[in-house]
Amino acid sequence: MSLDVSGITVYTDENKMDLIKKSILQGRTLEYVTVQPDIKSSATINIIDSTLVGQAGACGWNVAGTTVLTQRTLGVVPIKVNEAICLDTLEKYYTQKMMNPGSYNENIPFEQIFAEDKAEKIADMIESILWKGDTAGSGNLALANGWFKLIDSLSGSVVNGNVDGVTVATGVTAANIVDIVDGMVASIPEDIIDAEDLNLFMSYANYRTYSKALRDANLFHYTGAEDQGQDFSQMVPGTNVRVVALKGFSGTSRMVLSRKANLYMGTDLLNDAEDFNIFYSQDNDEVRFLSKFKLGVEVAFPEFVVDLILVP
Repeated sequence: MSLDVSGITVYTDENKMDLIKKSILQGRTLEYVTVQPDIKSSATINIIDSTLVGQAGACGWNVAGTTVLTQRTLGVVPIKVNEAICLDTLEKYYTQKMMNPGSYNENIPFEQIFAEDKAEKIADMIESILWKGDTAGSGNLALANGWFKLIDSLSGSVVNGNVDGVTVATGVTAANIVDIVDGMVASIPEDIIDAEDLNLFMSYANYRTYSKALRDANLFHYTGAEDQGQDFSQMVPGTNVRVVALKGFSGTSRMVLSRKANLYMGTDLLNDAEDFNIFYSQDNDEVRFLSKFKLGVEVAFPEFVVDLILVP
């Protein structure tokens, strides 16, 4: 008589391996912009500009020239993340092996990796909102306006990086990416051309295309990110402009070039987005996750932004 196993399911050991979290590309925009803390709702970027009129030396006093004070408003919006977990639910699955004995469950058995995962997801959400946020959109991106939306509203003031009139139609390819980047650099206003904090932001996909194009064009003399102590960041050869790949540009072929001192990100407390709370709610008999922070973006001088929108 043969063995009949039709009444049971194939065994899978669900406790053999540790719980792991899904890896995501981390945001790093804050390394390349000016972060302004201590903003509850809005604050002004106070700007001074002067026009000097030189005169031939002689006796007397002839008034000439002006000093202009202007402002741009940096507003922030409050954002929160709320989540609740009924720990009793975990008793029905393999996770029961991680739980303490008894029926009073007050702690997530995998709290450390839970917290790490939430921290990474919040960082990713902030990175995307900072650039692609649009309150007229949907989902997390609708929570606040980002730099793309702001720059679009300033289209009459920012510099158009499409110097050859062709790249918008043709999109980014290995054959034209070097010319596109060089065109962006050539479009930098003369007033800031010698600035030490000029960055050209693009997606990781376009960055990889650019790096490969440089390497293929000059294989034996190419000096890329691996030789400059930076990951996904390198200097445009012969210039003071750093090309930086950012997660916030993912899914777009847009490129933005400006100074670190010109792009402002506003918030309340610098580490609000990192200092989330995980606590047990006795009234609701569940573990809750709470994260609260504020963010907003602004540009001090629109005329010092070079923008380029390309076909993917």
